[in-house]
Amino acid sequence: MANSADSVKQIVDYLDKNLKKGYKLEDLRWALVNQKHSRIEIEKAIKFVEARTPSVKKEEQKIEEIKEATHEFIMPEKKKGFFSRLLGKD
Repeated sequence: MANSADSVKQIVDYLDKNLKKGYKLEDLRWALVNQKHSRIEIEKAIKFVEARTPSVKKEEQKIEEIKEATHEFIMPEKKKGFFSRLLGKD
């Protein structure tokens, strides 16, 4: 059985390599889960990477904030239904 520290190091290397390629941290997390890695080891590796490079977490937060901000402008105004128009309800 592989040593937990070795496994975490392999995951850290995987994360480093793929973050440089532009993959999102959340996508990499699920890829590792699907590859049957321990969730505990994945989280340890992610915390290590985030502590070493805090810009990773900030970048993820910026993306989410942009998605939320643009969501308000993208969503069309909801049309009133037939009965709402008929009965004059808002």
